[in-house]
Amino acid sequence: MSKPSVLVVGSGGVGTIAALSLTLNEKCNVTLVVRSAFDKASTEGFTINSVTYGNLQNWKPTHVSKSVESAVAENGPFDYIVVTTKNIPDGPSPCEQIIRPAVVDGVNTVVLIQNGIGIEEPIIKAYPKNPVISGISLIGSTNINCTVENSHKDTLKLGPFHNPNISDELTMEKVREFASLYQNASKDVNEVIIEDSALRSRWEKLVYNMVLNTTCTVAGLDVNRCQIGEANENIFRPAMNEVLAIAKSEGVDLPDSTSDYFIHIGDGLFYSPSMLVDSRKKQLFELEVILGNPLRTASKNGVSTPVLSTLYGLLKMIQLRIKEEIGVVQINEADYKGVNSDDYPKTFQDLQSKKT
Repeated sequence: MSKPSVLVVGSGGVGTIAALSLTLNEKCNVTLVVRSAFDKASTEGFTINSVTYGNLQNWKPTHVSKSVESAVAENGPFDYIVVTTKNIPDGPSPCEQIIRPAVVDGVNTVVLIQNGIGIEEPIIKAYPKNPVISGISLIGSTNINCTVENSHKDTLKLGPFHNPNISDELTMEKVREFASLYQNASKDVNEVIIEDSALRSRWEKLVYNMVLNTTCTVAGLDVNRCQIGEANENIFRPAMNEVLAIAKSEGVDLPDSTSDYFIHIGDGLFYSPSMLVDSRKKQLFELEVILGNPLRTASKNGVSTPVLSTLYGLLKMIQLRIKEEIGVVQINEADYKGVNSDDYPKTFQDLQSKKT
């Protein structure tokens, strides 16, 4: 019987470690898509410095491809498509478009190891016959020029996303199968936790991401500098209370202690969250899946979110600035002459639609 074939899309710190775990277990054939660093990854491989996987030189997965298209041509079809890229639906390349060349209706299972909520909806809409799995990675891992620094044990929470077009039992079967491919023989190396529902863990992680990630990006400061500026009482706790209230409106009752846990998780580390790092590098960040989608849930359920809504409004402007700076959008000031500024958002959307 042939081994399952797994495509990993995204070769950052999380994606490369995922490819490493899957390869070391020798239960599947792994193809890793590496775009910008393809030449180095395909010839020299990766340097891995991991707290649990050890230190490896010139490591490669089974296959390395430069694009999803070439991966399919060289090694497809795939049983699992693992997506670890940043999820930016308001960017030029949404996830459902990125994986399109690899998807075969009713054949592949899509594993989304990404932040946020509502991330499964565009995938299910685009590929209604394919099971979709939630993956929440709890790992400290970065990849800079094919050198991966992994400081925490690789812990992966897997659960089913509900797809109304296929049975939950089938999706759960795929969860268990993928878990068996990923889990190392020793739980000291990595640990896969199977959950019946993805919601609780996703909302729990959002308590951090919706508040600390966003506030630091607006302020342009790391977490502890924000806290020196009295963010714990002025921003963090009030905003986290709003996150807990939204989660509760969705049937997820998180304890109040969740806020204190995440407020103090980085005491003394002066850590810059990923959204802040992206904004400093003039890269688009995961605004909609981390903040926009939860706020739309709050609006639907009648939950008041004054702090989070203010952060969202400010971050939309920062994201717009980055989009303009990197050429994703163009703003011709002459197009807005004589237009009421209340109508600027609609004017902008109309102009962008014409360009696409």
